[in-house]
Amino acid sequence: MINCLRTFTKEIRFTDLVESVQHCNLCPRLYGRTKVLSAANGNLDSKVLFVAEAPGRFGADRTGVPLCGDRTGENFEKLLGNIAWKREQVFITNAVLCNPREEDGNNATPTDEEILNCSTYLEMVITLIQPEIVVSLGATALKALEFISRHGIQLREAVAKPIPWYGSKLFPLYHPGPRATVHRSLPKQRSDFIRLAKIVHPLKGLKERKTPRPKSTTLLQRTTPQQQLARALLEICGRMTYFKLVKLMYLVDLVALKKLGKTVGSEVYLRQIDGPWPPKLDEALRPMEGYEIRRYFTRQIPMVDIGPSPRSEVRLDGEILEIVAEISQRYGQMNNSMIKAAVYRTDPMRFILEEEDKGKDMRNKPVLYKGKTIIDLIKYDRGGEREQKA
Repeated sequence: MINCLRTFTKEIRFTDLVESVQHCNLCPRLYGRTKVLSAANGNLDSKVLFVAEAPGRFGADRTGVPLCGDRTGENFEKLLGNIAWKREQVFITNAVLCNPREEDGNNATPTDEEILNCSTYLEMVITLIQPEIVVSLGATALKALEFISRHGIQLREAVAKPIPWYGSKLFPLYHPGPRATVHRSLPKQRSDFIRLAKIVHPLKGLKERKTPRPKSTTLLQRTTPQQQLARALLEICGRMTYFKLVKLMYLVDLVALKKLGKTVGSEVYLRQIDGPWPPKLDEALRPMEGYEIRRYFTRQIPMVDIGPSPRSEVRLDGEILEIVAEISQRYGQMNNSMIKAAVYRTDPMRFILEEEDKGKDMRNKPVLYKGKTIIDLIKYDRGGEREQKA
Protein backbone atom coordinates (compact mmCIF):
# COMPACT_ATOMS: atom_id res chain seq x y z
CA MET A 1 0.00 0.00 0.00
CA ILE A 2 2.82 2.41 0.90
CA ASN A 3 4.53 1.74 -2.42
CA CYS A 4 1.27 2.50 -4.25
CA LEU A 5 0.98 5.84 -2.47
CA ARG A 6 4.55 6.73 -3.38
CA THR A 7 3.73 6.40 -7.06
CA PHE A 8 1.10 9.16 -6.73
CA THR A 9 3.64 11.86 -7.53
CA LYS A 10 3.22 15.50 -8.40
CA GLU A 11 3.77 14.57 -12.05
CA ILE A 12 0.96 12.01 -11.99
CA ARG A 13 -1.40 14.44 -10.30
CA PHE A 14 -0.55 17.08 -12.87
CA THR A 15 -1.20 14.62 -15.71
CA ASP A 16 -4.62 13.87 -14.21
CA LEU A 17 -5.35 17.60 -13.95
CA VAL A 18 -4.35 18.19 -17.58
CA GLU A 19 -6.61 15.32 -18.64
CA SER A 20 -9.60 16.72 -16.71
CA VAL A 21 -9.07 20.17 -18.23
CA GLN A 22 -9.30 18.73 -21.74
CA HIS A 23 -12.90 17.64 -21.02
CA CYS A 24 -14.04 21.05 -19.72
CA ASN A 25 -16.96 22.62 -21.60
CA LEU A 26 -18.19 25.21 -19.09
CA CYS A 27 -17.75 28.29 -21.31
CA PRO A 28 -19.81 28.37 -24.54
CA ARG A 29 -17.60 31.01 -26.19
CA LEU A 30 -14.46 28.97 -25.52
CA TYR A 31 -15.83 25.60 -26.60
CA GLY A 32 -13.42 23.82 -28.94
CA ARG A 33 -10.45 26.12 -28.21
CA THR A 34 -7.00 24.82 -27.32
CA LYS A 35 -6.74 24.31 -23.56
CA VAL A 36 -3.26 25.53 -22.73
CA LEU A 37 -2.16 23.34 -19.86
CA SER A 38 0.53 20.72 -20.37
CA ALA A 39 4.14 19.89 -19.57
CA ALA A 40 5.01 22.89 -21.77
CA ASN A 41 3.76 25.23 -19.03
CA GLY A 42 6.97 24.77 -17.09
CA ASN A 43 8.64 23.38 -13.99
CA LEU A 44 6.34 21.70 -11.45
CA ASP A 45 8.94 22.27 -8.72
CA SER A 46 9.41 25.97 -9.41
CA LYS A 47 9.13 28.41 -6.53
CA VAL A 48 7.67 31.03 -8.90
CA LEU A 49 4.29 30.73 -10.64
CA PHE A 50 3.32 33.29 -13.30
CA VAL A 51 -0.40 33.84 -13.97
CA ALA A 52 -1.22 35.73 -17.18
CA GLU A 53 -4.63 36.60 -18.65
CA ALA A 54 -5.44 34.08 -21.42
CA PRO A 55 -3.77 32.40 -24.42
CA GLY A 56 -3.36 34.76 -27.40
CA ARG A 57 -4.77 33.76 -30.78
CA PHE A 58 -1.38 34.17 -32.48
CA GLY A 59 0.51 32.82 -29.49
CA ALA A 60 -0.42 30.07 -27.04
CA ASP A 61 -3.64 29.21 -28.92
CA ARG A 62 -1.39 28.02 -31.76
CA THR A 63 1.75 26.89 -29.93
CA GLY A 64 0.16 25.35 -26.82
CA VAL A 65 2.84 27.14 -24.77
CA PRO A 66 1.74 30.07 -22.56
CA LEU A 67 3.25 33.48 -23.36
CA CYS A 68 4.91 32.16 -26.48
CA GLY A 69 4.65 32.84 -30.20
CA ASP A 70 3.41 36.44 -30.32
CA ARG A 71 4.51 39.96 -29.31
CA THR A 72 3.42 39.37 -25.72
CA GLY A 73 5.56 36.23 -25.62
CA GLU A 74 8.54 38.08 -27.06
CA ASN A 75 8.26 40.77 -24.39
CA PHE A 76 7.97 38.16 -21.67
CA GLU A 77 11.06 36.32 -22.96
CA LYS A 78 13.03 39.58 -22.88
CA LEU A 79 11.90 40.37 -19.34
CA LEU A 80 12.89 36.88 -18.17
CA GLY A 81 16.22 37.05 -19.99
CA ASN A 82 16.97 40.41 -18.43
CA ILE A 83 17.12 38.75 -15.00
CA ALA A 84 18.85 35.61 -16.37
CA TRP A 85 15.83 33.36 -15.77
CA LYS A 86 14.78 30.61 -18.15
CA ARG A 87 11.35 29.21 -18.95
CA GLU A 88 12.27 25.79 -17.67
CA GLN A 89 12.88 27.32 -14.22
CA VAL A 90 9.35 28.71 -13.77
CA PHE A 91 5.75 27.63 -14.24
CA ILE A 92 3.41 29.75 -16.37
CA THR A 93 -0.37 29.51 -16.60
CA ASN A 94 -3.36 31.74 -17.37
CA ALA A 95 -6.45 32.98 -15.55
CA VAL A 96 -8.42 31.43 -18.43
CA LEU A 97 -6.91 28.40 -20.18
CA CYS A 98 -8.60 28.97 -23.57
CA ASN A 99 -8.38 31.87 -26.02
CA PRO A 100 -11.41 34.20 -25.80
CA ARG A 101 -12.25 36.04 -29.04
CA GLU A 102 -14.63 38.68 -30.29
CA GLU A 103 -16.98 37.89 -33.17
CA ASP A 104 -14.46 39.48 -35.56
CA GLY A 105 -11.82 36.97 -34.43
CA ASN A 106 -9.70 39.38 -32.37
CA ASN A 107 -8.53 38.59 -28.85
CA ALA A 108 -11.09 39.50 -26.18
CA THR A 109 -10.90 40.05 -22.43
CA PRO A 110 -12.30 37.04 -20.52
CA THR A 111 -15.66 37.64 -18.88
CA ASP A 112 -16.05 37.35 -15.10
CA GLU A 113 -18.01 34.14 -15.65
CA GLU A 114 -15.19 32.64 -17.74
CA ILE A 115 -12.63 33.65 -15.12
CA LEU A 116 -14.78 32.16 -12.38
CA ASN A 117 -15.29 28.91 -14.32
CA CYS A 118 -11.53 28.53 -14.73
CA SER A 119 -10.64 29.61 -11.18
CA THR A 120 -11.07 26.03 -9.93
CA TYR A 121 -8.35 24.84 -12.30
CA LEU A 122 -6.14 27.77 -11.36
CA GLU A 123 -6.54 26.95 -7.67
CA MET A 124 -5.65 23.31 -8.40
CA VAL A 125 -2.49 24.42 -10.21
CA ILE A 126 -1.46 26.68 -7.33
CA THR A 127 -2.11 23.90 -4.80
CA LEU A 128 -0.09 21.46 -6.88
CA ILE A 129 2.91 23.71 -7.57
CA GLN A 130 2.92 25.27 -4.07
CA PRO A 131 4.92 28.32 -5.20
CA GLU A 132 6.52 30.71 -2.77
CA ILE A 133 5.73 33.60 -5.11
CA VAL A 134 2.65 33.94 -7.34
CA VAL A 135 3.26 36.60 -9.99
CA SER A 136 0.06 38.01 -11.48
CA LEU A 137 0.53 39.60 -14.89
CA GLY A 138 -2.16 42.22 -15.38
CA ALA A 139 -5.50 43.13 -13.84
CA THR A 140 -7.36 40.07 -15.15
CA ALA A 141 -4.92 37.68 -13.47
CA LEU A 142 -5.22 39.68 -10.26
CA LYS A 143 -9.00 39.40 -10.46
CA ALA A 144 -8.75 35.62 -10.99
CA LEU A 145 -6.70 35.28 -7.80
CA GLU A 146 -9.34 37.31 -5.95
CA PHE A 147 -11.87 34.61 -6.87
CA ILE A 148 -9.64 32.05 -5.11
CA SER A 149 -8.82 34.03 -1.98
CA ARG A 150 -9.66 37.66 -1.32
CA HIS A 151 -6.73 40.10 -1.44
CA GLY A 152 -8.34 43.50 -2.10
CA ILE A 153 -5.35 44.65 -4.18
CA GLN A 154 -5.40 47.29 -6.91
CA LEU A 155 -2.65 46.77 -9.49
CA ARG A 156 -1.63 50.41 -9.75
CA GLU A 157 -1.11 50.69 -5.99
CA ALA A 158 0.53 47.31 -5.38
CA VAL A 159 2.70 46.77 -8.46
CA ALA A 160 5.97 44.94 -7.68
CA LYS A 161 5.21 44.66 -3.96
CA PRO A 162 5.22 41.21 -2.30
CA ILE A 163 1.97 40.74 -0.37
CA PRO A 164 1.01 37.72 1.81
CA TRP A 165 -1.73 35.75 0.06
CA TYR A 166 -3.11 32.21 0.29
CA GLY A 167 -0.11 30.80 2.16
CA SER A 168 2.46 32.33 -0.20
CA LYS A 169 3.31 35.81 -1.50
CA LEU A 170 1.52 37.61 -4.30
CA PHE A 171 3.67 39.81 -6.54
CA PRO A 172 1.42 41.88 -8.86
CA LEU A 173 2.93 43.01 -12.18
CA TYR A 174 1.57 44.56 -15.35
CA HIS A 175 0.90 42.35 -18.36
CA PRO A 176 3.76 42.25 -20.90
CA GLY A 177 1.36 42.61 -23.86
CA PRO A 178 1.83 45.56 -26.26
CA ARG A 179 -1.38 47.29 -25.10
CA ALA A 180 -0.35 47.09 -21.43
CA THR A 181 2.95 48.91 -22.12
CA VAL A 182 0.88 52.07 -22.55
CA HIS A 183 0.21 51.90 -18.79
CA ARG A 184 3.58 50.46 -17.77
CA SER A 185 6.48 50.86 -20.19
CA LEU A 186 8.88 47.99 -20.85
CA PRO A 187 11.78 49.80 -19.09
CA LYS A 188 9.59 50.06 -15.97
CA GLN A 189 8.56 46.43 -16.34
CA ARG A 190 12.22 45.46 -16.54
CA SER A 191 12.76 47.25 -13.23
CA ASP A 192 9.80 45.32 -11.77
CA PHE A 193 11.33 41.99 -12.86
CA ILE A 194 14.68 42.99 -11.36
CA ARG A 195 12.87 43.65 -8.08
CA LEU A 196 11.28 40.20 -8.35
CA ALA A 197 14.67 38.56 -8.89
CA LYS A 198 16.03 40.31 -5.80
CA ILE A 199 13.57 38.59 -3.51
CA VAL A 200 13.28 35.10 -5.03
CA HIS A 201 15.21 32.51 -7.02
CA PRO A 202 12.97 30.42 -9.31
CA LEU A 203 14.35 27.11 -7.98
CA LYS A 204 15.79 27.97 -4.54
CA GLY A 205 12.92 30.12 -3.33
CA LEU A 206 12.73 33.32 -1.30
CA LYS A 207 16.02 35.04 -0.63
CA GLU A 208 14.81 37.07 2.31
CA ARG A 209 15.52 35.66 5.72
CA LYS A 210 12.75 33.28 6.70
CA THR A 211 11.59 33.92 10.24
CA PRO A 212 10.18 30.90 12.07
CA ARG A 213 6.49 30.91 12.83
CA PRO A 214 5.74 31.92 16.42
CA LYS A 215 4.58 29.25 18.79
CA SER A 216 0.86 28.72 19.18
CA THR A 217 0.81 30.33 22.61
CA THR A 218 2.16 33.61 21.18
CA LEU A 219 -0.40 33.56 18.39
CA LEU A 220 -3.21 32.80 20.81
CA GLN A 221 -2.35 35.88 22.84
CA ARG A 222 -2.92 37.95 19.72
CA THR A 223 -6.14 36.23 18.71
CA THR A 224 -9.23 38.30 19.50
CA PRO A 225 -12.55 36.80 20.62
CA GLN A 226 -14.04 38.00 17.32
CA GLN A 227 -11.47 36.01 15.35
CA GLN A 228 -12.00 33.00 17.61
CA LEU A 229 -15.78 33.11 17.15
CA ALA A 230 -15.56 33.37 13.36
CA ARG A 231 -13.19 30.42 13.25
CA ALA A 232 -15.32 28.32 15.62
CA LEU A 233 -18.41 28.80 13.44
CA LEU A 234 -16.43 27.82 10.32
CA GLU A 235 -15.02 24.75 12.07
CA ILE A 236 -18.54 23.56 12.92
CA CYS A 237 -20.55 24.70 9.89
CA GLY A 238 -17.92 24.63 7.15
CA ARG A 239 -17.85 26.82 4.06
CA MET A 240 -20.49 29.56 3.93
CA THR A 241 -21.22 32.99 2.55
CA TYR A 242 -19.64 35.95 4.30
CA PHE A 243 -23.20 37.24 4.82
CA LYS A 244 -24.18 34.05 6.67
CA LEU A 245 -21.09 34.15 8.89
CA VAL A 246 -21.97 37.67 10.00
CA LYS A 247 -25.55 36.68 10.82
CA LEU A 248 -24.44 33.60 12.78
CA MET A 249 -22.03 35.74 14.78
CA TYR A 250 -24.85 38.18 15.60
CA LEU A 251 -27.10 35.35 16.77
CA VAL A 252 -24.33 33.96 18.99
CA ASP A 253 -23.68 37.38 20.48
CA LEU A 254 -27.37 38.02 21.09
CA VAL A 255 -27.79 34.70 22.94
CA ALA A 256 -24.53 35.27 24.85
CA LEU A 257 -25.78 38.70 25.90
CA LYS A 258 -28.98 37.18 27.29
CA LYS A 259 -27.31 34.21 29.00
CA LEU A 260 -23.93 35.57 30.04
CA GLY A 261 -24.52 39.31 30.12
CA LYS A 262 -21.85 40.00 27.48
CA THR A 263 -21.20 39.57 23.77
CA VAL A 264 -18.36 37.45 22.39
CA GLY A 265 -17.53 38.49 18.85
CA SER A 266 -18.31 42.18 18.73
CA GLU A 267 -19.47 44.86 21.14
CA VAL A 268 -21.19 46.71 18.31
CA TYR A 269 -23.58 45.67 15.52
CA LEU A 270 -24.97 48.46 13.37
CA ARG A 271 -28.17 48.48 11.34
CA GLN A 272 -27.20 48.04 7.67
CA ILE A 273 -29.31 47.34 4.61
CA ASP A 274 -29.01 43.56 5.14
CA GLY A 275 -29.32 43.59 8.90
CA PRO A 276 -26.87 43.77 11.83
CA TRP A 277 -23.24 44.24 10.84
CA PRO A 278 -20.07 44.36 13.02
CA PRO A 279 -18.03 47.28 11.61
CA LYS A 280 -14.58 45.87 12.47
CA LEU A 281 -15.03 42.27 11.31
CA ASP A 282 -13.35 42.69 7.94
CA GLU A 283 -10.30 44.22 9.63
CA ALA A 284 -10.20 41.35 12.15
CA LEU A 285 -10.33 38.61 9.50
CA ARG A 286 -7.66 40.10 7.25
CA PRO A 287 -4.62 38.80 9.24
CA MET A 288 -6.14 35.29 9.25
CA GLU A 289 -6.42 35.00 5.47
CA GLY A 290 -4.37 32.23 3.93
CA TYR A 291 -3.92 30.59 7.33
CA GLU A 292 -6.94 30.17 9.62
CA ILE A 293 -9.48 31.20 6.98
CA ARG A 294 -9.69 31.81 3.27
CA ARG A 295 -11.98 34.22 1.46
CA TYR A 296 -12.95 34.07 -2.17
CA PHE A 297 -15.87 34.63 -4.53
CA THR A 298 -18.33 32.16 -6.04
CA ARG A 299 -20.31 33.77 -8.84
CA GLN A 300 -19.43 37.17 -7.34
CA ILE A 301 -20.76 36.15 -3.91
CA PRO A 302 -18.22 36.60 -1.07
CA MET A 303 -17.47 33.24 0.56
CA VAL A 304 -15.44 32.20 3.60
CA ASP A 305 -13.98 28.84 4.60
CA ILE A 306 -11.42 27.26 6.89
CA GLY A 307 -7.91 28.09 5.71
CA PRO A 308 -5.19 25.67 4.59
CA SER A 309 -2.73 26.15 7.46
CA PRO A 310 -4.18 27.26 10.82
CA ARG A 311 -1.53 28.52 13.24
CA SER A 312 -3.52 28.10 16.44
CA GLU A 313 -6.48 26.35 18.01
CA VAL A 314 -9.90 27.69 18.97
CA ARG A 315 -9.80 28.50 22.69
CA LEU A 316 -13.25 29.76 23.61
CA ASP A 317 -14.55 28.78 27.04
CA GLY A 318 -17.13 26.04 27.54
CA GLU A 319 -20.19 28.28 28.03
CA ILE A 320 -19.49 30.17 24.82
CA LEU A 321 -18.80 27.00 22.85
CA GLU A 322 -22.16 25.62 23.99
CA ILE A 323 -23.86 28.71 22.58
CA VAL A 324 -21.88 28.42 19.33
CA ALA A 325 -22.93 24.78 19.03
CA GLU A 326 -26.55 25.65 19.77
CA ILE A 327 -26.65 28.39 17.11
CA SER A 328 -24.81 26.21 14.58
CA GLN A 329 -27.24 23.34 15.07
CA ARG A 330 -30.29 25.60 14.79
CA TYR A 331 -29.23 27.89 11.94
CA GLY A 332 -26.15 26.29 10.35
CA GLN A 333 -28.02 24.63 7.47
CA MET A 334 -30.02 27.72 6.52
CA ASN A 335 -29.40 29.61 3.29
CA ASN A 336 -28.95 33.39 3.17
CA SER A 337 -32.62 34.31 2.89
CA MET A 338 -33.66 31.93 5.68
CA ILE A 339 -31.06 33.15 8.13
CA LYS A 340 -31.82 36.77 7.28
CA ALA A 341 -35.47 36.12 8.12
CA ALA A 342 -34.43 34.49 11.41
CA VAL A 343 -32.28 37.50 12.31
CA TYR A 344 -35.10 39.91 11.48
CA ARG A 345 -37.33 38.03 13.91
CA THR A 346 -35.02 38.74 16.86
CA ASP A 347 -36.28 41.36 19.32
CA PRO A 348 -33.72 44.11 18.49
CA MET A 349 -34.35 43.85 14.75
CA ARG A 350 -38.14 43.69 15.20
CA PHE A 351 -37.91 46.89 17.23
CA ILE A 352 -35.85 48.56 14.49
CA LEU A 353 -38.30 47.48 11.79
CA GLU A 354 -41.20 48.86 13.84
CA GLU A 355 -39.41 52.20 14.20
CA GLU A 356 -38.73 52.26 10.45
CA ASP A 357 -42.42 51.61 9.78
CA LYS A 358 -43.10 54.81 11.73
CA GLY A 359 -40.87 56.67 9.26
CA LYS A 360 -37.74 56.86 11.40
CA ASP A 361 -34.30 56.53 9.80
CA MET A 362 -32.55 53.68 11.62
CA ARG A 363 -29.56 53.31 9.31
CA ASN A 364 -26.31 52.83 11.24
CA LYS A 365 -28.18 52.75 14.53
CA PRO A 366 -26.71 50.23 17.01
CA VAL A 367 -28.57 46.92 17.11
CA LEU A 368 -26.21 45.85 19.92
CA TYR A 369 -23.91 48.27 21.70
CA LYS A 370 -21.61 47.50 24.62
CA GLY A 371 -23.75 44.93 26.36
CA LYS A 372 -27.12 46.44 25.49
CA THR A 373 -29.65 46.01 22.72
CA ILE A 374 -31.19 48.97 20.94
CA ILE A 375 -34.34 48.43 23.01
CA ASP A 376 -32.36 49.01 26.21
CA LEU A 377 -30.59 52.02 24.72
CA ILE A 378 -33.84 53.70 23.68
CA LYS A 379 -35.37 53.05 27.11
CA TYR A 380 -32.40 54.67 28.83
CA ASP A 381 -32.60 57.65 26.51
CA ARG A 382 -36.34 58.11 26.90
CA GLY A 383 -36.22 57.54 30.65
CA GLY A 384 -33.66 60.27 31.12
CA GLU A 385 -31.40 58.08 33.25
CA ARG A 386 -28.51 58.68 30.86
CA GLU A 387 -27.97 59.40 27.21
CA GLN A 388 -26.37 56.72 25.10
CA LYS A 389 -24.57 57.79 21.95
CA ALA A 390 -23.27 55.21 19.49
